[in-house]
Amino acid sequence: VAGSFGRELRQQGDAAMLAFARDWLAKLYGANIGDTVKASVTNWTASPYIRGAVSAAVPGAHGSRRILMEPLGALFLAGEAAHETQWGTVGGAWESGERAADAALKRLGGASETVKQAPRKREPRTKSTVIAQ
Repeated sequence: VAGSFGRELRQQGDAAMLAFARDWLAKLYGANIGDTVKASVTNWTASPYIRGAVSAAVPGAHGSRRILMEPLGALFLAGEAAHETQWGTVGGAWESGERAADAALKRLGGASETVKQAPRKREPRTKSTVIAQ
């Protein structure tokens, strides 16, 4: 949820946000979804480092995301912006986090597996993909 609706919902509090999410999921997957899902709430708009933002690249500059995937000394960046093909998705954030952690472990001598590379083709978003702020 984003924009003015997201801000209004956030002002109503965590319980209202969870109720909205459960109602929305129940419409998609069935009425008993609330009994099977654990939930938590984050407030990206309150973070001084995020302020509710997601990454965006100007036309033709999507390849610059690869720069975010390169370590800066001992600093390894991760997040949806640090994924070459799945930017703007939870999956991209998750995968980039795994890749950054693997690279850090490898540098420390603790990883035995090869560091995962970003897929070359952007996966299509499905109706079940939800990006919440």
